Amino acid sequence: MKYYAALFQKIKDYYKTQTTNDLEIPLICPSLRVYEESEMKLLLPQMLIEEKLKGEALLKKQDISFQLNSIPSSDKYWDINPSNTLFDAYSKIINTEQSITIEENQLEIEDAKKILYDAKEKPTKEKKAYDKYINLFDNLISEWEEHVLKFNNLTTDDEKQVWLEKLNIILLKKEKLIIDHKLLGYKDSIEKAMKVINKTDGFDVFLSNLINSRNIMENSKKTGLQSLESYHDINFVPYDFMSNDNGWTKLLMDKKELDELYEKVKLEKNDFPEEIISIDYDEKNILGIELEFSIINMQRNWFNLSPIISSFFKWTEVKSISDGQTISNEFLLPAFSKKMILMKNLKINIDPSINSEQVSNINQLIHFGPIIMKNQLFVNSQSNVKFVKAIKNKETLKSNNINYYRTKANISDATISKPVTRTAPIPKPTADFSRIARPITRVTPVKPGAINPKPIIMASAIKLNPILFQPATVLAINNNLTTIVVNIKDAVTKEAVYKSEISIIGTNNSYFKEIESDKEGTIDFKLPIGNYKIKIVKNGYSILEQELKVENKNTITKEYSLSPESVNYDSYFLIGMICEKLPKIPK
Repeated sequence: MKYYAALFQKIKDYYKTQTTNDLEIPLICPSLRVYEESEMKLLLPQMLIEEKLKGEALLKKQDISFQLNSIPSSDKYWDINPSNTLFDAYSKIINTEQSITIEENQLEIEDAKKILYDAKEKPTKEKKAYDKYINLFDNLISEWEEHVLKFNNLTTDDEKQVWLEKLNIILLKKEKLIIDHKLLGYKDSIEKAMKVINKTDGFDVFLSNLINSRNIMENSKKTGLQSLESYHDINFVPYDFMSNDNGWTKLLMDKKELDELYEKVKLEKNDFPEEIISIDYDEKNILGIELEFSIINMQRNWFNLSPIISSFFKWTEVKSISDGQTISNEFLLPAFSKKMILMKNLKINIDPSINSEQVSNINQLIHFGPIIMKNQLFVNSQSNVKFVKAIKNKETLKSNNINYYRTKANISDATISKPVTRTAPIPKPTADFSRIARPITRVTPVKPGAINPKPIIMASAIKLNPILFQPATVLAINNNLTTIVVNIKDAVTKEAVYKSEISIIGTNNSYFKEIESDKEGTIDFKLPIGNYKIKIVKNGYSILEQELKVENKNTITKEYSLSPESVNYDSYFLIGMICEKLPKIPK
């Protein structure tokens, strides 16, 4: 997690320069969360969804919406919170009976009106005097502004001295006006009367917002395909981040910057879970990283904070809404996710001494934080820099094959530089770090009684994130491997298809692989004997799925033809969330 945390620190520092909202907090996402472009499109408002998708994958839409609307349970990280979602929390809050009675004294209101207006609804002499001094203040401010602008044209000390004397006169006028306004302009009585009348107006606004929010929620919950979809709609800003590069920022970081940022992470340890920053070892094969990131606003047409934070809102339930400081499951709605930090096109630049054989080692997983990288060495044709890419096929990442490799991974003591037996604090029941570095899935609530009271040895945590290219003993695959040669062509032009993404998942073994075709549309690799599912994806082509049987050690040559079709394929890794804390909602 070392450089993954450093990357998040970089983006967090960038975001802090873009916002002035003190209630916003960037939270790292320590587990593998991948969202495909097709899933994001389902969350768009109904009118923006393609016609062919409107009646499709409602459950998928609900699931993704459920995830992105999870209420954070910690002020150090964001992850899916199965016990508290914005849908349920907001619905419960907004529909709670409000036994509110504004202390409306009709006699007091009538007296206030009489101070402001006479029987003919004309301003009283007191109101006229008040307005007179308000106008005098406006004129004095204009005079002050004009006088300040003249200073830049002054050249001599005498001119500046005269300017200063006039400024003092203006300031004395201000002091006199304040006194006159209070004594002769009926300031206290007029403003008290206005406050009495405006109190009823504020209550009317509160009731209007509350009723409107209740109606929206009620209509959203009604049965029916369209209304259910609208309940899970999210307006993205920029709305077109899935179709072009609007809102995406390219980021290049070398090893020196990554190390410096990681030191900053350790200094700001209160902003990160201990389980992340305590994994401190040298990812020696990483020379730098390249990626694109975007901070996407998530707007929900049914979510309105105005009624909740109004002074007229009353909350009498046992579980508090928020205290304005703490983020945990102790509160119903301490904060809500409002912006997601996505990244794509992740490349890890590696030591030039690394060769293809080391990268493609069949017995290892390559991680960058929770992200799993392809066991394929790429070389930049212009800079000649070697790098590896992230696996972005969600089907591969969700497969049991990856789970099997991860659980069987065993890192020897030699992989840990100067191992330290350090005891980490027992995690709170609300934090489920067992999900760190696991593929996306619907999670189940954590039972408080299930926390292991035994100390956590830091060496075991490193198993979640092995050092790049250090072979891990995963399973005993012997040398009985078959060479597979794949050629991928355009079904119409018969030309080679470059950078086709090929996913290979064993159906009767635990093996998996994710690779890309070269400029000739060719790639060769080795597989153990077994049955496999092959999936080939390339932008602009329909997805191709085939079965492959490897029965012996004889070389197998396969040719696949991709049919041109207007298909956009991309995936985004969720590295963090921008959440906004609610102010204290008193009972």
